[in-house]
Amino acid sequence: MDLNNYELSDYEEYLLKRTGTENVSFTDGMVYATYHPENNTTELMKTNDDEFVALYIEAEEQVKPLQINSTDDNSEWLDCIRFSVNSTEIDEFEKVFYEHHSDIKPQQKNNPLSGSVVAVPLGEALFEFMYADFDSLYDEVKFRLYKYDEVELPDVDSDMLDNINRFLPYRAYKELINNLAFGSTASALFPPSIKNGVDILEAMDDYYQYLKTLQQEYKEVLEFCFDTKFHPDVLGEMNPAVRYYLYRKIKKMPPFVEFNEEQRLIMGDKKTSADYDPLVLADFAREHNIDAYTLMYFHNYDHNPVIRYRCESLHEFLELELNKLIEYGVNLKRCERCGQFFIIKGNYDARYCNRIHFGEIRTCRDLAAEENYKNKMAEDKALPIYRKYYRRYSARVKVNQIKQPDFKKWKYAALTMRDDCSNGKITVEEYIDWNETYFPNRKRKGEQNT
Repeated sequence: MDLNNYELSDYEEYLLKRTGTENVSFTDGMVYATYHPENNTTELMKTNDDEFVALYIEAEEQVKPLQINSTDDNSEWLDCIRFSVNSTEIDEFEKVFYEHHSDIKPQQKNNPLSGSVVAVPLGEALFEFMYADFDSLYDEVKFRLYKYDEVELPDVDSDMLDNINRFLPYRAYKELINNLAFGSTASALFPPSIKNGVDILEAMDDYYQYLKTLQQEYKEVLEFCFDTKFHPDVLGEMNPAVRYYLYRKIKKMPPFVEFNEEQRLIMGDKKTSADYDPLVLADFAREHNIDAYTLMYFHNYDHNPVIRYRCESLHEFLELELNKLIEYGVNLKRCERCGQFFIIKGNYDARYCNRIHFGEIRTCRDLAAEENYKNKMAEDKALPIYRKYYRRYSARVKVNQIKQPDFKKWKYAALTMRDDCSNGKITVEEYIDWNETYFPNRKRKGEQNT
């Protein structure tokens, strides 16, 4: 087959743009996604492949020049992640590694999430990415670019060059890359790989454009698939799955989506203690050439098979998130306060999302409730009338001009009359007159003493 005159299809061009540019690669990471529909959560495990420890194991002395006596603190980046991050497993691995390699000073990870597991509610990683403010973050990146020079690579064997070409530019440009990538949890898990010897400004601009393109794409596809107000006369009778494949048809995409799916065992609960012969286990371990401690681990804990997905890029993970929302049949709605999509939980028709946005300390739901209350009170002419007479008569109770039982009777009646006035059953004037004349011994304001 002659490929010299082969022309890429629109979909092939679409996929090619998402691999990267001559300056930067977007398909150089690995995250394992495990979905738990029983509690609507997702576990995202970021592999540790490109960090210094993994490189040192492979390259031994050749990678020693890559060590940086850095005091940079990853906590500032981890503070950007608003979901639960568990780094226990990788921290234990690094502790053992450095104990056996005392000549190596502990290094900060390039990506603070490497080796960690992030627990995210279903769909929230996609929503957070869609609404992240990458514009402001990129403005800060451009401001910082002036102090960065071209990276010089150490002299290493050619078979290690590819690994180090990924590793060292990230280390050198960590502040720039993470400042933009950590705008959302999803993008933080899939940072770009800057190629060696390129213009860092062009590379960061390519990455920024990639993020903005994906944001726009998924805002468009979620509107098409889930927004009940989007062309309801045509799409109103279609469920999100049908809408999604119609969308792919319109975009000339294939009618299928492929993911890297695999099954693995995860540790479950510890078994209740049972009698067993340790010699028998030792004989089995010896016969099958397995460590006795490993055998005991499998003997003492249950293990359950689960399906997980290997994602090598941000756009692959976002596509997986979208497909899981459709597969699990979730109900999405736009928040009437911020306009962002959120999952409706339960059987009630919520109007507002439960997110806390930047610069706020309360959720849209709480803020909307307060705003609606204030608006209602501002429009309710009966409320200030009730408050006025409540203050007047409660003050008289304190000086024994009105008895407490009589005040309670007035209060109950006044609340009933207030609701009648709010609902238009009586006029404002009638409500005022009723309050003024409720206690006969009280003279109306303006009456002359005789």
